[in-house]
Amino acid sequence: MDVSALIPAADSIPAPPIVFEALSAVTFTVHLLLMNALLGLTLIGLVRSLAPGHRAPALGQQASMVPLAAGLTVNLGVAPLLFTQALYGQFLYVGSTLMGVYWFGLVLAVMLAYALAYRQKAALSRGEGKGTLLWALMSGCLLYVSFMQTQNALLLIRPSLWEGYFQNPNGTLLTFSDPTMLPRWLHFVIASLALGGLALAMMGRRRTRKHDPKGEILTRQGMAWFRWATLAQVLDGAWFLMALPREVLLSMMGGNRAATTFLMLGLAGTVLTLVYTFRGKLMAAASATVGTVVVMVLLREAVRKAYLLPFFSVDTLPVNPEPTTLALFLGCFALALAVVWWAMRHPATDVKGA
Repeated sequence: MDVSALIPAADSIPAPPIVFEALSAVTFTVHLLLMNALLGLTLIGLVRSLAPGHRAPALGQQASMVPLAAGLTVNLGVAPLLFTQALYGQFLYVGSTLMGVYWFGLVLAVMLAYALAYRQKAALSRGEGKGTLLWALMSGCLLYVSFMQTQNALLLIRPSLWEGYFQNPNGTLLTFSDPTMLPRWLHFVIASLALGGLALAMMGRRRTRKHDPKGEILTRQGMAWFRWATLAQVLDGAWFLMALPREVLLSMMGGNRAATTFLMLGLAGTVLTLVYTFRGKLMAAASATVGTVVVMVLLREAVRKAYLLPFFSVDTLPVNPEPTTLALFLGCFALALAVVWWAMRHPATDVKGA
């Protein structure tokens, strides 16, 4: 079958593709950092709740970060999703439909994890044990979300997988045959452990500045999670790289100047992050991490383009200029960012007993 016959026609966009690519990169970077921190804090919380040395009050402070991270992750995930729809809508819509049952389940899993996060926060603030069961349930929900996101990403970039519809037309199409599936998913999960550890270390640093004697212990624990998860990420990254299709891999090995540059910068950023981490320089390691994530987001886009090159290029999208609409959107977008920033700087005070 000619796979290209399965791909719907692209819709026109109201501005040049570079505008949406830039907005997608910026918003997805922020979303990715928050999303990784959310999953990482939850998984680390589960591990800490199983360790005999941790008490409920310490876990309660960690649990208090999860609802905020969850809310910001969901809200700041809308923008990159919309920009992806504008650029790759004909691929994203089909992929989401083919796995529609699981995709709907993803929404329910996010809602359940969000509700459990608030329940966990309230329970630990009252000293009701360490909440191991709630940590486990939240971890299960978020791991499900991450796995389905991975499946959706694969269906977007590999239209050849759509032929599976003719054997499975019930909206439950998943792919396990792709050699990048497992390393791709683990790449996200391991990164989450690193970002969760970094968030934990930042919390310990803040407690140390308030003369809490346990702040330094928490910082060391967070940095340990960050250090070893980053090392594991290097190994998984090598696996992921080698599992890529030959033509995509060659594009990153000199075939495409931008992809090759991003790969080299990403490797350099990872090495710099590890150096700062082993030297115990928390803020420098955090800055290097953010810079590396920015580069990796750009590399991700280059890889997606390489996958889709036989079928589609964003440069071929029909453009129907609408400057007024674009200006209105950018103004509302800037206002929304300002409101989110203000909300982060002025969090609501918990009611007594919450």
